[in-house]
Amino acid sequence: MKVTDIIKRKGLELGFSHIGITTAEPFIEYAQELLRRPDYAIWADPDRSKYPGRTYLTETATPKNYYPQGTSIICATLGYSQYLYPEELTRHVARAYLCRSYVPQPNDLAGIRVAEYKRFIKSLGIGMYEGECDLPQRAACARAGIITYGKNNFAYTKEDGSFNILFTFLVDTVLDYDEPTVRCDCPESCHKCIDACPSQAIAAPGRLLPRNCAMNNHQLPLGAFPDDLWDKFSTSIHGCDICQLACPRNAAVLKRASRKDPFLETLKDEFDLEKVLFLDEDYYETAIRPIMYNYIRDMDLFRRNAAIAMGNSGNSAYITPLEKALTVYKDKPELLKPIVWALGRLRGEEKSN
Repeated sequence: MKVTDIIKRKGLELGFSHIGITTAEPFIEYAQELLRRPDYAIWADPDRSKYPGRTYLTETATPKNYYPQGTSIICATLGYSQYLYPEELTRHVARAYLCRSYVPQPNDLAGIRVAEYKRFIKSLGIGMYEGECDLPQRAACARAGIITYGKNNFAYTKEDGSFNILFTFLVDTVLDYDEPTVRCDCPESCHKCIDACPSQAIAAPGRLLPRNCAMNNHQLPLGAFPDDLWDKFSTSIHGCDICQLACPRNAAVLKRASRKDPFLETLKDEFDLEKVLFLDEDYYETAIRPIMYNYIRDMDLFRRNAAIAMGNSGNSAYITPLEKALTVYKDKPELLKPIVWALGRLRGEEKSN
């Protein structure tokens, strides 16, 4: 077998859904599009002095900036559409995080899979970039022919719809390259994802407004989550699936879901917004870290998001724990603000019932 075929076969053996390969040439259109969008300036502005410490995505559009000897990008998808995700969890956490493969960590199953794939590729005598580099994964996977685009900004495959995690591996060896599928397969007249988004985060097909997106806001530091969006995200505390659930391209995929995840079936009975509001180290390790952006260590972010979710729940039973939180967090004004807001909403709804 050719080296390219061996690499692809091993990826499938390890459980990846698709493997494709493309060149390490610059993603010129990706960089140009970033620079055309003023709301992406914090990630794209060429004047690095404005936003010190940030990753500049315009630089990642040229892989050789990071690995001059890089010639190929091995791309992989990992589908997570097959599971029946418990509603007790999906009302609070998006499926991409419940699948426990987004930004895999060394001791997680997805991290072990990625590490083994890297080890195997290098065992073939292929050099690989090992540093931090946020390659434009969707652009790479589309150029490698394993995904197409959706109007909701997600990457799609036939088998898993938009429920995919993407991986890229920058290597120093010329391989056989796949035919690109750089296109959007959504019907021209369809805009259901745009209509469904409660915060108008999709301004136009393929045009995300980061400021309005749940995924972005849920991980912002205390004080940075705009309070005019707090009532938009229902009881979600980490991302949302609304635009994906509304998408007709996902309808058949969602119907095919049939497997239960034993860990999630256990966790659904343990997960509780009140416990997140009063998050401690033990509950973080058992219930939060495995499913919610497992590299975020600031527990106050989850506490804030839980308070906002309580305020949106319409459940007056949350008034008592929120009142307790006023005392517990009396020295954290940026955390008190959403707690007071949630109490105001619930007390108002309580009076109207």
